[in-house]
Amino acid sequence: MDLLNEKEVKSVVEQYGNFDLLDFKITNYSETLIGYLGKHLKLVANVNANGRLAELKFFVKCLPKDKWIAQFLMESGFFRKEFTMLSVLFNQFERNEDECKWRPKALLLKEYVFVFEDVKELGYAMANQKSTLNYNETMAVVQTLARFHAQSFIYEEKKSLELQKPYRIWDDFSEYLQEPKNKDWRNAGRNAAIEFLKVFSKHRWEPLFSEKVTNLFHLLFDDAFDLMRPSTKYRNTVVHRDLWSNNILLKNENGECGALIIDFQTVLYCPPTMDLSSLIYMNTAKSFRDKHIGEILDFYYKVLSKEVEDKIGIDFATILSMNEFMESYDESVLFGLTQAAIVIPITAMKVEERERLFCDSESIHRINNVSRTKEVIHVANEDAEYYSRLIDLFEDILDKYYLR
Repeated sequence: MDLLNEKEVKSVVEQYGNFDLLDFKITNYSETLIGYLGKHLKLVANVNANGRLAELKFFVKCLPKDKWIAQFLMESGFFRKEFTMLSVLFNQFERNEDECKWRPKALLLKEYVFVFEDVKELGYAMANQKSTLNYNETMAVVQTLARFHAQSFIYEEKKSLELQKPYRIWDDFSEYLQEPKNKDWRNAGRNAAIEFLKVFSKHRWEPLFSEKVTNLFHLLFDDAFDLMRPSTKYRNTVVHRDLWSNNILLKNENGECGALIIDFQTVLYCPPTMDLSSLIYMNTAKSFRDKHIGEILDFYYKVLSKEVEDKIGIDFATILSMNEFMESYDESVLFGLTQAAIVIPITAMKVEERERLFCDSESIHRINNVSRTKEVIHVANEDAEYYSRLIDLFEDILDKYYLR
């Protein structure tokens, strides 16, 4: 069965103007691996615009052909989550104005096929996976993240006013905003981090280090997992949860940097600082964080406050005060660190290495759900840049929790 029929492609094209569809084709979007939870394709439509021939390009995301991966995505509910967010909840959020755009525009949504504008045509490109974000890039993504989180507050406040009673997104979407109970992926990442430290940590010669670091990481990861639930202490928003480089698109134009976020398959309903901390720890180095963290937090809160206050006209501090925000961020650091410890050992690998490891369903299953320790340690021994990225992150965890 075709992914898209002529009628559906026409509906996409018509959103760009009064065009007559001549023909279309669907090809691979890239020759290299650009994501793990879906297949990425390019839709090219040839159109007639009042006698002028033109070519329109779009981005398509769908289930992969590999039966095991497709089955995993269906059973995990990841595609269903994103479909519901894009087609229902996000569709009720404030419309994306060009000046406050935080995600690509969705043009056609079917249960397992999504068509988006191809923002590559607008100058956006994926963040560099091998290196961390620079200052301008970090602040651009922080601004976009604040705009995304603001949508939840705005929606809930307006809905509460309409219903004349407190309303929370969790009331209607709790089914789609929970973490899967299976911890295999997290456990595989945790165990790889433990074994990495046993081999490379500067503390590895200390008495009982192996036992202590194992016990510590089990406790930290369990506590971090508990944070992925709605807070009873702070206001919650829809959070992305997976803000690594592949889910960040950047655009540099006239000295200005802009950012979009993509892939909402793992969304949760938690304090927004969960996203902020994971964004920071997955995409910056310790030296950068030590230098700029105060400025980053102030900027995020300023943008978030302004977005909400401009739309609903109330003092944002009555929703989330600066003190509450700072307390919430401090508590969310554990999530950011552990999430980065799971994700970075895979994403910081060279593209060729990742493609080799994710070449078939058997390899993907083993790396994701059984063990990736051997691969992580091997690459660290062969790739100095990769080793530096990991040791910088893992030693930061030890500095914060092992040595206190």
